[in-house]
Amino acid sequence: MLKIITDSSSEISQEEAKSLGVEVVPLTVVFGKSAYLDGAELSKEAFYQRLIAGEFPHTSQPSEEQFSEAFARTEGEETLAILISSQLSGTLNSARLAKEAGNFSRVHLYDSLCTTAMLRILVETAAKYRDRSAEEVVAILDELRPRIRLFAYLNTLEYLYKGGRLKKSAAVVGELLGIKPIITIGGAGTVEVTGRARGQKKALLAVSQTFLREGADPGYPVYFLQTDSEEPPREIMKQVGRENCSVFPICCAVGAHIGPNAAGIVYVSKK
Repeated sequence: MLKIITDSSSEISQEEAKSLGVEVVPLTVVFGKSAYLDGAELSKEAFYQRLIAGEFPHTSQPSEEQFSEAFARTEGEETLAILISSQLSGTLNSARLAKEAGNFSRVHLYDSLCTTAMLRILVETAAKYRDRSAEEVVAILDELRPRIRLFAYLNTLEYLYKGGRLKKSAAVVGELLGIKPIITIGGAGTVEVTGRARGQKKALLAVSQTFLREGADPGYPVYFLQTDSEEPPREIMKQVGRENCSVFPICCAVGAHIGPNAAGIVYVSKK
């Protein structure tokens, strides 16, 4: 049976990981001189309280040692590690170093080219097919990944820019009076600004209309994302007629680059 490993940016809690039968390796969030394991030593609630209070966090990928320990726990079984985009984090590189140093020949690394609930969908899909080989599951994920969509409204691009995830030229858009950016994670695994709207109301409507225009594959879940407030994602849910779907507070490691008062939707597009 295939073992599956992911990281905390997948929005899979340690409790959910147990029921899914996967292992979640946490990223690290740093406030000042204090470092915390995402979701293990710092809750989402505590994180957003500090963010709103004006503290600016930094993040770092899991260490090589963390991955070595996780790989050792697979006890030599075939393992697939599905991780945050290599364009957004050094997590995949840490995993690669651990694999090489420990000669974990049965560990396979997969660059998801995404993060947050997009990554969650990939991990949930892999868990569904865990009775197959890593090669077969990778083929399934390769077919699925280009169809997974994320569109999110941000209150500001400041956090993405300061965290090095967005160029200054793109960040300037968000500094215009009243303009709210709409972002996605493109096929290359990078953050892209796909639109802009004047004010939160119009930005949320633009996100909703994108979803309604493309349509979602009913074979996969639709997930809604929030940072510190439930109101923006609830408005999107209302607009698209999906008020009974799951809402996930964005994990600390991703929230550090998003900032407060953001919301988004993640789904798999129709074929």
